[in-house]
Amino acid sequence: MAVRMFAALVPPDAVLDHLEYGLAAVRGGAAESLRWVPRENLHLTLAFYGDVPEGAVPDLTTGLATLAQRSAAPQIALSGAGAFSGRTLWLGLAGDVAGVQGLMTGAQQLLDHETHDGPPRPHVTVARTGRRARAGAASVLAEAVRALAVYRGPSWRPGAIALMSSHLGEGPAGAPRYLVEASTPLG
Repeated sequence: MAVRMFAALVPPDAVLDHLEYGLAAVRGGAAESLRWVPRENLHLTLAFYGDVPEGAVPDLTTGLATLAQRSAAPQIALSGAGAFSGRTLWLGLAGDVAGVQGLMTGAQQLLDHETHDGPPRPHVTVARTGRRARAGAASVLAEAVRALAVYRGPSWRPGAIALMSSHLGEGPAGAPRYLVEASTPLG
């Protein structure tokens, strides 16, 4: 049997509290049509592994533990916004972005996943348009990007790399449910 998995950095409560406050002003009006990521699902993906055979999970956990132990916790802050493919609203990072990119590259290589052309783009997805996006969804998304372009959250150091499982459709309102399967302190 296989388990859908990814490696992530999970922001601490103080960062999520600040983010919730920042998003509150953006969520009203036309932006209500966006599917907002539930607070408990907010994370920065280091690597998406897809369906991992259960037998490979211990090796993956060990590999992430080794990566975490060899890596210093980067000082980062959520900052700025953008959109992928006109469907996904994300917040970027400020601070030690290169440190996070190094974690991403290391995590992606654990299961021989190909790395992207150029450096990876660390981000936290905060909303998506619906599968059947209505006319005007692109302008709603663009408006949200403009409103969040000036967002700057508090600075933080991730405490650990989390290995998470993803259970599609099992969360609130059909969202995925994520479970931390293993967590290894950084540094």
